[in-house]
Amino acid sequence: MSPRRSPKRFLAQLVRDTARTLEPPTDPESFLHALCVTLSPTLDRPVRLRFVAFPPGLDVSGITLAKDDEYIVVVEERASGAHKFVIAGHEIGHIHYGTLDVHYQAGTPAAARRLLARADEDVPWDRVVALATRSPAAPAAQAEWEAEECGLRLAAKFRRVVGPYAATGRPSQDTLTDRLSSSLGNIGGP
Repeated sequence: MSPRRSPKRFLAQLVRDTARTLEPPTDPESFLHALCVTLSPTLDRPVRLRFVAFPPGLDVSGITLAKDDEYIVVVEERASGAHKFVIAGHEIGHIHYGTLDVHYQAGTPAAARRLLARADEDVPWDRVVALATRSPAAPAAQAEWEAEECGLRLAAKFRRVVGPYAATGRPSQDTLTDRLSSSLGNIGGP
């Protein structure tokens, strides 16, 4: 994968290829898991996705852990579906551009690596996230912008791939009513 490749084309192709593997409608988490499966063969190692409740006090909602044999993208499980797309897209953007070291120049801290060495069902993911995000270096503005652009571009595809009319390609009456109600300020419904 070329690091110069346009995030627009990269994500459009990735989403198209992923959508072909799923029967719509699907939920955000299932789509993002399938997206990582689709992405994996194009990289130097597979991408695994985890949804975890991040510990209180952290100012991050996503992190990518680069192990020797896989990338682990960890996303805040309490985020809304559309925000999960932003978070996962941001982390995938760092993988795409090769900028994972922008926050963690020394790699994953040793304590987090030890926890990740456990069997998957025994990994205390909240502790791993806390340890891996404890002492980030100052982020590089360009790398963060590129990653955030990937996150926003992936989120822009949310309604088409997991929204209420993903299967039909056009909005239902209920979808239109909900969108109109929301735009008029009635968040709770019509």
